[in-house]
Amino acid sequence: MTAGFRAASSTARFGVALGLIAAVFLAQALFLASVLVPHHDESAALFVGSLAASGRLSLYDDAMPGSRAPAPAYIFGATQVLWGRSLMAARLLGVAFSVMLVILTGLLGRQIGGDLAGLLAAALLTAQGALVGYYALGDYHALVPMTMVAGLLVWLGTAGAAGNVAGAAILGALFFLRTHVWVLPPVILVLALRRARGWSERALVAAVMIGPPLIFFLWDARHLKLLASLPLVGGLVRPLGYVPFVLLDERPYRDLAHQLWTLLRLARRYEFLLLVTAVIVLLAVARWLRSGTPAPYFTNRRVNLLAGLFLYMLACLFLAFRINVKWIGVYFASLAPLLAVVLGYLASRLLAEPALGRQGRAVLAAFLAAVLVLPIYVNRNPLMPAGAVRGADPVGAVRAAGEHLARLVPVDARVFFFGQVDVFYFSGLPSTWVQQITNYDTLAVNDEDRRATLRSGYYSMAEVERWLGAEADYAVISPEGLATFAEGFHNHPEVNRPRVSRIRELLAQHFVKVGTVTEYPYYSYEVYRRLPIHRGLRAPLG
Repeated sequence: MTAGFRAASSTARFGVALGLIAAVFLAQALFLASVLVPHHDESAALFVGSLAASGRLSLYDDAMPGSRAPAPAYIFGATQVLWGRSLMAARLLGVAFSVMLVILTGLLGRQIGGDLAGLLAAALLTAQGALVGYYALGDYHALVPMTMVAGLLVWLGTAGAAGNVAGAAILGALFFLRTHVWVLPPVILVLALRRARGWSERALVAAVMIGPPLIFFLWDARHLKLLASLPLVGGLVRPLGYVPFVLLDERPYRDLAHQLWTLLRLARRYEFLLLVTAVIVLLAVARWLRSGTPAPYFTNRRVNLLAGLFLYMLACLFLAFRINVKWIGVYFASLAPLLAVVLGYLASRLLAEPALGRQGRAVLAAFLAAVLVLPIYVNRNPLMPAGAVRGADPVGAVRAAGEHLARLVPVDARVFFFGQVDVFYFSGLPSTWVQQITNYDTLAVNDEDRRATLRSGYYSMAEVERWLGAEADYAVISPEGLATFAEGFHNHPEVNRPRVSRIRELLAQHFVKVGTVTEYPYYSYEVYRRLPIHRGLRAPLG
């Protein structure tokens, strides 16, 4: 009776403490969701998602790059269908997923290391303001790790066939969420098959992990486009006309100096997480060397597995994004909960280490308190506005700029668009040519194979000539976007300058400028209307 009461009391105290940590996370995430600068990738994903969720678009149509797994588009796109084009509606869903992520991280930490390990894992994740910023966005950033941690919680914590199959099924669902975590399900598949106690259980594991992706590809041949940008298998779909975007962009590998500088910037973004990782790991290794035994720090098989999975997935990120390591800064957010659980476990053991002495444990506790508070205030997320931009309220400004654009362009107009899509999306205007809203760099640098260009969600100068020459009623152009494309985009000015010059010639020949949208502090739009003399020559939409 006493043991049961103590267990219940411990669970209640843990629940209250975890709830307080989640409340701190929620307050931080809500604040960041309201101030973080709208990002082109986020807005484009919502634009595409709203079209897909409303049945107006297939994610793997020829007009789409098709390099993203489908589920986030439908999940976050549904918010735009239900509540209109609303950045906050999507971000609030992201916040909800991220709060669940923190709770699940705490539960996973408790499952493998006890109450203190779980609370420290949740607190370490909550403290990283840069990570919380990503999780608060209206895109996949919290959904992916939430699913991963939920799957690991079930797979590691539930005994028998039920836990093995259910956990494998949840982790297998990562296939539908994001390609950068596709490296995890094959590992889990092998481990789950080894863990299975009979052929029927092995068959179920294989069915839940292999069956859904197989059905997805067999359901529609266009879904094979998803493989185009992946190493090893991308070449298999080239005969279908699907080409990776890095080839259409002629995207160069960044030189070593640039890569090293980028790594330093990423290290600064996550400086407190790197610091606490280094201190905790070094202390644990030091205790191992002094005691002559790895116990208790490196003998927990589940902790070792999580550490191994984290390092494996991080190495895969470096391999996949070796062309430009800056992308690792974003995708690292998907792996961070694994690191938080491992660090929470190690820190909880260090805080109970008699050899550190009372004073040593007090110093460690003070250090942990500092690194759990400072990164909340020193938030180096690149979307965090500062200075005059912060005062300009980017979230409000993008909405005001969108309303201004909507007053200049009729809702039924056919619009040629070039630039970052945030303001255009929140104007409420429809997309005439979807290729132009998925990214502002889909005017292919390499369009020698026009069939491949058009099947891969890009367009060529032939489309520019037709759209601006005859089909578009209006043109919405970001001068900053044009300048970047011409001079600095992937280091191909010899190709892009003549193209930008031709776009400007077509605008001068067929259009008149009717306004400028300048409310958004990061870029502007110039709005052009087709000259009356050319309206009668407008070609059918093609």
